[in-house]
Amino acid sequence: MIGLAMLRLTNMAPWVDEVMFIDTPMHFINGKGWTTYAWYSVAKQTPFLLYPPLYSMMMVLWMKAFGTTLIACRSLNLIVTMLIGVGLLRICRQLGLKMSLIQIGILVVLLWCTDDMMYMYVNGRPDLLGAAILIYAISEMIFLNNKKKGGSIILLTALLFMSGIQTAVYLYILLLLAYLTLKDYRDVIKRITVFSAFGTFLAFLLVCAFMAYHDHLIAFVVNMLSYSNTLMNLAMIILPILADSLGIDVTLYMEKIANNTTDVPFYSRILTIYTHPAYVSLLVVALFVFLSEYRSIKVSSLYVMMRLLFVIVLSIPFLMNLAGRFPDYYYWMVYIPLFLLVVIMAGITNKHRCIIIGLISMSLSIKGLVFTSPQNNYSMVETFFSKCTMLRDKNVVAPFSVFYDMDKLGCNTYYLGVYPSHYLPNDIEYVILPQKDSDYGANRLYDYCDSINESDSLQTVMVATNNIVGLKVVKVIKKLQNSDDNS
Repeated sequence: MIGLAMLRLTNMAPWVDEVMFIDTPMHFINGKGWTTYAWYSVAKQTPFLLYPPLYSMMMVLWMKAFGTTLIACRSLNLIVTMLIGVGLLRICRQLGLKMSLIQIGILVVLLWCTDDMMYMYVNGRPDLLGAAILIYAISEMIFLNNKKKGGSIILLTALLFMSGIQTAVYLYILLLLAYLTLKDYRDVIKRITVFSAFGTFLAFLLVCAFMAYHDHLIAFVVNMLSYSNTLMNLAMIILPILADSLGIDVTLYMEKIANNTTDVPFYSRILTIYTHPAYVSLLVVALFVFLSEYRSIKVSSLYVMMRLLFVIVLSIPFLMNLAGRFPDYYYWMVYIPLFLLVVIMAGITNKHRCIIIGLISMSLSIKGLVFTSPQNNYSMVETFFSKCTMLRDKNVVAPFSVFYDMDKLGCNTYYLGVYPSHYLPNDIEYVILPQKDSDYGANRLYDYCDSINESDSLQTVMVATNNIVGLKVVKVIKKLQNSDDNS
């Protein structure tokens, strides 16, 4: 499956989130410190700090070992996805589930071939790293008894927080749901929660120390607040009060929070996943088997686990939106427990229904394989930039889609997306423009060029273009003010 997935890694051009996570380790490798030119919301070179730095630290080691190409960087997520699959099989074994070949096949195709999972493991985000750590943490939690130490849980929950704040929030929601659902296991769940809280607190201190060392502590805390719409609204009230009492300027941080606040209604945000075809299809299958086989399921040793999985799958979209937000790259939070539920159901039901579940899973995987984002002209982009030698060692403003190619040129590249252009330095020499609306942040790039051309002293001149890849390279030059300049 990793081999097949490698063929899809170039189907999606680099995008805003991917560059924000990769740019900091890329800078670190190139000797520029723990900085970035792709995130301008809080300070000029503040890294993308909503996520703690475990993924970025791993990327530093990964890039040193395998290079900094698009395929090399994205391939880390394929290894993480394999670890997720191994972790799920481990949990099945711990639960006493004897896996048939059909069940293993269902798990494999759902994990690797459904469109949502494919989107998550090829798009260069760190979310699945948190998913893998969480699965192994849950595996350690399943049979925690009074004699067993909680050291492994403390370590894994610490790594969980360091992989992403949203995964730590998700863990505590799972523990709450388990406490409410599994009345016979409440004492164990309390012990697990204590170990988890200690691990989370330890990780928080370590990350704060790391950010303080790199002078990013305040930015990190503000970005943590931006995870939740509720916390952002609260921060808009508290930050001005703190600014007055401590005598500090919080304007940049207020800008950041204002930019991230969403006007999308709550009901619309939760319906996005509740009406998603793959989610609905698998949930209907699981509910059908559960209701039709209820008598045999009720006496099964896995009944308690299935009941908990149903609660998780049904409530997580609501609860995660309530706690913070639930964008599509968090969908693993419902899909992975849903996959596990479907696999367990396939082992309990009769052979014919098991085959039906397998066929439905296969149809979802075929849909994912067929309707993934079409192959783009990424190789042509690489060819185009190999000829743009004028950009070498220059200060360039570029779209996110050319990130890996610009790094090869060794220039200082600034990526303009959703954030203001006034953080850009004054000595920009070139601007790369995509076709309008064909790239994330395209309108801001064109607005930036327009602002240059409208200035009294600067203008842009096109020096290279390629209509096939939809890219233009323009040079920023000084305007000729009078006849003396002309001469």
